[in-house]
Amino acid sequence: MKRILFLLTTLTFSVAMIGQGNSDGNKDKAKDKGKPVATDQSGKSKDKEKADKEKKERADHDKKIWEGTSDKSGGPKASKNQPTKVSSAFQRDYPNATNVYWTKYRGDWTATFGNGIWRSTAVYHANGDRRDTRTLVSRESIPRKILDVIFKQKPEAKVDEAIKIEVPKGLKDIFRIKDIINGKAEFQYYNADGIKVQYNY
Repeated sequence: MKRILFLLTTLTFSVAMIGQGNSDGNKDKAKDKGKPVATDQSGKSKDKEKADKEKKERADHDKKIWEGTSDKSGGPKASKNQPTKVSSAFQRDYPNATNVYWTKYRGDWTATFGNGIWRSTAVYHANGDRRDTRTLVSRESIPRKILDVIFKQKPEAKVDEAIKIEVPKGLKDIFRIKDIINGKAEFQYYNADGIKVQYNY
């Protein structure tokens, strides 16, 4: 009986010491917080620099994705509380999405995320229906039929990139092409076959 009591006491004491050891480790971590953060030559912390770079990339992406659309509020606004139907639909549609951030634009919920080598923005109605997914693509990703139509109509046209709009429900992908005419941007929409189409968003 004494041996069992001794073993239980020793076990309890050991667990307490291990717990104290972890607690001391946390104290060291707390002490580390007070240490100076690694900085580069300009004095900015590397974390701050990385956050600033990501913020700039998001702003550039949003500007290109939404260019040519109009909203009196001035563009997408950050959002944290999406309806359950919207977040569930997004998880179903893009289970491997990375670095997701949510905004609200023109009454719809938008999720901008890493999608392989591309960065995409998916647009959802409040009921969870996906309106479209937009991805900035390079000239090499624009179908040849579209480029042939554009350069046949305007040989001097300059097309560096486009917005690929993937529409659900079996419709063909749409490509939004930006054209500068007399200093003013105009946007043309084409399906993958090079046929001009109307798209109202």
